[in-house]
Amino acid sequence: MPMPIEPSEPMQSPVAVKVKKMKTKKPREVMLGICGGVGPAAGLLLHQLILQNTDSAGEDQGHLNVCHFSRSEDMTDRTEYLVYAASSSADATDSDSDTGSCSSEVPCDSSDSVKEVENPACGMARTFAMMHAAASAGRARLVVGVPCNTFHAQPIWDEFMRRTGHASDVHHVHMLEETVAFIARKLPSCKRVGLMSTTGTRSSRVYHDLLEPRGYTVVEVDARAMQQELHESIYNREWGVKSTAPAVSPKCDANFHRYAMQLREQGAEVIILGCTEIPFVFAGKTHFAGILLIDPMAALARAMIRDADPTRLKLADSNSTAKKVPSVYSVVPLDSPHAR
Repeated sequence: MPMPIEPSEPMQSPVAVKVKKMKTKKPREVMLGICGGVGPAAGLLLHQLILQNTDSAGEDQGHLNVCHFSRSEDMTDRTEYLVYAASSSADATDSDSDTGSCSSEVPCDSSDSVKEVENPACGMARTFAMMHAAASAGRARLVVGVPCNTFHAQPIWDEFMRRTGHASDVHHVHMLEETVAFIARKLPSCKRVGLMSTTGTRSSRVYHDLLEPRGYTVVEVDARAMQQELHESIYNREWGVKSTAPAVSPKCDANFHRYAMQLREQGAEVIILGCTEIPFVFAGKTHFAGILLIDPMAALARAMIRDADPTRLKLADSNSTAKKVPSVYSVVPLDSPHAR
């Protein structure tokens, strides 16, 4: 007796198969958001580091979508604000002893006094609103980073989060926390961490507050003899790295190598390049005199990629923060006006 023939699935036409594939749900789009302009060259470097640390499979389409806003004119200087806020707080404390009231908050768009300095978080929140609108238009999830160390000082960062943290489908990446996590992960035996930073970052102790509770000792240049000079090497209008970046003047280059050497002599096991323009000075270098250089922006770039799509994050060199900057970021020639 012949066995019954089992009914087979109807053969699908190539067109039907194609339609079925088209109906397959695509993963939700994600966008990396660079809140730049603090300073402008640092935003460009972060964007470049994101590209360099993305596994794109050699295709343009393999890169993540990036929305980079650089609205420098709307960003007050971070160190200037911290100095102002500290002095305002001291004045308010004195006033409080007389009147019983105290208010140290500086409102956005305040015009009550020419001496007032707007919190940089206000301008960055306005930038963020534009970025969030762009991401929302494309129904994309947003992963945000700010390439400025001093911006992460508590009076600025906390206000920024207060103004933007409620936004839907947004993840903020804290650059300094990622930097400290990198040190702990890659150098678990490290105890003495060198730090070169602006006076604002130093006085805010934002790195100290992250490192010291974890058992690290923070090593910095001499506060009286060198810190002001270090700050000047960043901000000087003629030869400071903020003025010349991506190039670096010989004077600035020599200064930072001297600062790094002092940190080495004080026993620093790693050195954090704690201003986002300092990496331009050490372009392409992962070590100085045998000491690992830590670029917070490299840590930020990798964290942003990781939080957006971990499958696209390149494997990191175990001995570096994957900071590979091309030679276009070079020392200014001696005959340049910036070298005078």
